[in-house]
Amino acid sequence: MTEKLFTNHVGGGMSTGARGTFTILFGNEVLGMMVDMRWGLLLMALLILADYRYGIGESQKRYAAAKAAGNEIQMELYKVHGSRAWRRSSNKTIDYLILLTVCGSLGMAILEPVGISHVWGCWLGALIVFRCEVFSIFGHFFFLRGVTIEKRTLMGFLKALVVAFAKKKDEDVGSAIEEAIDKTEKDNDNKGNKEQ
Repeated sequence: MTEKLFTNHVGGGMSTGARGTFTILFGNEVLGMMVDMRWGLLLMALLILADYRYGIGESQKRYAAAKAAGNEIQMELYKVHGSRAWRRSSNKTIDYLILLTVCGSLGMAILEPVGISHVWGCWLGALIVFRCEVFSIFGHFFFLRGVTIEKRTLMGFLKALVVAFAKKKDEDVGSAIEEAIDKTEKDNDNKGNKEQ
């Protein structure tokens, strides 16, 4: 079954001998690796879908703001182009698949000989995918909720989240928390500059 699958679908220009060699050498490993990575692949797919959904929402909101301001350049920039969005999501999917496969292969080459399952290599790749996508998703999500993020770092996102929740409860309390965090950050930056 596996040989038939890879023989029929691997590279249209490959000779029968090359396809057979590929199937014999790598077919079972690649198929087994994909099965072992199934949860990482599911996580990747969910993150890409969430980023796509919130990215479209952000583009629509920015387009509406540009239209209200009469800014045609911004309108064209943020106009939702379905083909471009699908192409970017497809490219991301392929990039992440390659990343997961490489991490799984490195896991097989490095971790397996020392007695650690290669699946940990796959999870390392999934962690990289998660890190890349989650910042993008949070950026879109916070923009849609009217929260500005000054720094796209973990602390920047946490600050935006805390301030947004505080402002939702009480605008004055939220502003006070934001000022306190900004003052603390400035003090830390000044202290770091003096030490250098």
